[in-house]
Amino acid sequence: MKKNNFRSGNKNSQKHSSGGRPQSGNRPSGGGRPQHTSRSENQIPREWRIVVGNHAIKEVLSVRPKEVKGVWLKNGWETSADLREIEEIARKHRITPEIRQEGVIDKFGSSHQGAALFVDGAPGLDLDQVANLDSSIILMLDGIEDPHNLGAILRTSWLTGVQGVLIPEDRAVGLTPTVHKVACGGVEHVPVEETTNFSKYTEQLKEKGYWVYGLSPRGKRSIFELDLPEKVIWAIGAEDKGLRVTTERLCDELVFIPQTNASASFNASVATAMALTETLRQHTQRGNRKKSHSDE
Repeated sequence: MKKNNFRSGNKNSQKHSSGGRPQSGNRPSGGGRPQHTSRSENQIPREWRIVVGNHAIKEVLSVRPKEVKGVWLKNGWETSADLREIEEIARKHRITPEIRQEGVIDKFGSSHQGAALFVDGAPGLDLDQVANLDSSIILMLDGIEDPHNLGAILRTSWLTGVQGVLIPEDRAVGLTPTVHKVACGGVEHVPVEETTNFSKYTEQLKEKGYWVYGLSPRGKRSIFELDLPEKVIWAIGAEDKGLRVTTERLCDELVFIPQTNASASFNASVATAMALTETLRQHTQRGNRKKSHSDE
């Protein structure tokens, strides 16, 4: 399986300035860990993920502190309780935050909340592992371009136990700073795999008992009519075009979400949340029945 390489400088990321390096204003380190090399925003390696949003940053520091390459805080961070907490957590992991002008951090997204974190590493999708699970949910996102939608989907995926998300390498948003912020830490828990070929995954997973359901207005049954199997792949289409024909052909069945107005459609992240919640409900209900029978 190819290695994930979520580039901070891809077409979906904020453009980095080529201006000079701002003053760091670092405080001395209190630990034995080597100091992080001070970098300007145009010197950040492309393989590093850029994380903004206080919840997302705290989750990275909690889940993978050894992979953190640096933390930037805006000038005046001391006046913010959230930024003081980030600074404290970082120092507990022997990471010395660097101080930057707020305008520098703005280049990663104006809603950064005063901090940015750089991390080299992400959850990896182990296809063999998920193939052999007794119960599992996988997402196949066919061209989601809005970072707010992808971020919301990853947050919901984390909370509903999704084991992996497949996204196209082209014509789709990647793990941008905005995605991290909206996901509120979900990125650290849900493997995201970029691919040019959904079929190689669906073929192998179908052989292991997975069923592929595509959300589409052309579906004959609603998601609430399904008796969902233990292993499910949900295919979700792009915001404006829905599923591509090639992706529909990979599905065992197209299904729809009931709505009262046929002239509109659900937001992609909302539709995904409904499908995942229904899947979790059925899996939980089935698991409770099995537990009840085993206790008799």
